[in-house]
Amino acid sequence: MNKCLSFIAVLLLSAMYGAAQTKYTTPPEEFVNFHKEVSDAERMYRNDSVLQAYAKFDLAFIGYKGNINPSHYMDAAMVSLKIKEEYRALHYLEKALVNGYELDSIQQTKIVFFNLNTKKEYSDNLAKWEEAGRAKKNTDYENTVYGMQESTKKFSTPSYKTAIEYCVTCLKNKACNKTSPEFTSKYRLVKEKMKSDSANATTLLGYIKQYGFPDYSLMDGKACAIARAVLLNYDADRKNERLDGILYNALLKGQISPSFYAQVIDHRNLMNGLPPEFYEPVAGYEKAIKTEMGPANLRRKKIGLHAIILPNPAALKGVDPKDTKAMEKLYIKIYDY
Repeated sequence: MNKCLSFIAVLLLSAMYGAAQTKYTTPPEEFVNFHKEVSDAERMYRNDSVLQAYAKFDLAFIGYKGNINPSHYMDAAMVSLKIKEEYRALHYLEKALVNGYELDSIQQTKIVFFNLNTKKEYSDNLAKWEEAGRAKKNTDYENTVYGMQESTKKFSTPSYKTAIEYCVTCLKNKACNKTSPEFTSKYRLVKEKMKSDSANATTLLGYIKQYGFPDYSLMDGKACAIARAVLLNYDADRKNERLDGILYNALLKGQISPSFYAQVIDHRNLMNGLPPEFYEPVAGYEKAIKTEMGPANLRRKKIGLHAIILPNPAALKGVDPKDTKAMEKLYIKIYDY
């Protein structure tokens, strides 16, 4: 779903409803410590500090008894390959693939073993590991999720975008005539989108109850991302009461990241006219002030997120806030999966 359109819809809902407390649950200390270590490792990996990343991954995995997302194992495998720890790389690759991670074409070209023994072991076991990962995939579930994306394509068209922008502007303006034919016709389109989002979420929740949370073991990464977007935009659950237990359970099982969990909470807060708790996603950071960052960073720490460090205002000059990649270079941001 178009992120800009989604954000505008949130602003619209903020104007429609009064403030309401958003529900969320704080994970245990063991979970928080693990995510601090593994996110440190992944950040080091992305900054080419591979030796430090390797040590961090080892430290994170060795003492953690909870569920680990296969994407972490995949990153750890790539780090291990870079420093020629090929047997450890094999171990991590097996963990990732058996748990449903699917290699893309770029990753396949980067997986190269030089030791004859590890090369043979990888060649002999790759198909078996991938088959084990596919064994639990639910095609019907995955196709239903892809169908949700297809059913919402029209809401990214200019007519719906214009309708939402118009209604947001009107609701903010006391002088705007909210009973005019123009407002009524455009608001009808807004309600249609909200109804569709709610219907998709209800369908998805039924599948979650029957088959489990959409993760790598059940569907591919793209379908997982679509499912997360459906849950993020489930604006009918204004206080996050219905979703919190489901999302918290998925968080502990390594199926969603602390970053995504934070995005849901902040999305709901914006919907209710409240300030963000965690300032996720990155598009909200540039509007924050230093007095807000202290309490926000304490809350971030309690769910396994790193602190946000606001850049020098001079660094923001000439940077488009809508340019996510450029903004992420300026702000500390945890991984997502």
